[in-house]
Amino acid sequence: MALDPDFQAHVEAGLTTIARCWALTRADGTRLGFTDHDRDLSFYGLSFKADTGLTARAVLQPTGLSVDNSEAIGALSDASITEADIRAGRYDGAQVEAWLVNWADVDQRALQFRGALGELTRAEGGFQAELLGLAEALNQPQGFVYQRACNAVLGDARCQLDLSIPGYVEERVAEEVEGGVRFRFSGFTGFDDRWFERGRLVVLSGAAEGLSGHVKNDRLSAVGR
Repeated sequence: MALDPDFQAHVEAGLTTIARCWALTRADGTRLGFTDHDRDLSFYGLSFKADTGLTARAVLQPTGLSVDNSEAIGALSDASITEADIRAGRYDGAQVEAWLVNWADVDQRALQFRGALGELTRAEGGFQAELLGLAEALNQPQGFVYQRACNAVLGDARCQLDLSIPGYVEERVAEEVEGGVRFRFSGFTGFDDRWFERGRLVVLSGAAEGLSGHVKNDRLSAVGR
């Protein structure tokens, strides 16, 4: 990790004012900042909060094409990372950046890590997240597997189906939600049984606004779906 000359001189001085900062950017554009310093720090157009309890283990940065990785450990907080958001998948694949910062002069800093959140687990009021470096993308399978069932996402660039065509999209109020996975709609009878199966449900309002999921079952009933 190459440091700015002024920052390098500060680090080598012996008596330092060093802190670590992390920035998370979720897929929905929400950005959060954390630091292990005892007060908030601001740079990169972001405020890094000191009261979140987020820490990270040493970043492994091998040479060559090996995957660099680390782990982040933190406490769940209503003001920052909540269990509800983790359960809803809002942090899946979130982008991560980590800096070593001179808290007395935040212009003196060095980017130590850039990657994404991998596996994230919850336990006893906290969470532990695997941090995947940029080289992780080289481990992902490339190309397509052709099979009987279509593997494109309904309406995406590969599918090319125009979902604005009448009969392929419908906006309704869910009168009943069971366990966050079953939705009931009254008077929703203008489509065949199973018409929306393997389609996509997008939440437009409420606590889950912006989240979406695949429709596993779509069954007609006497009063709707």
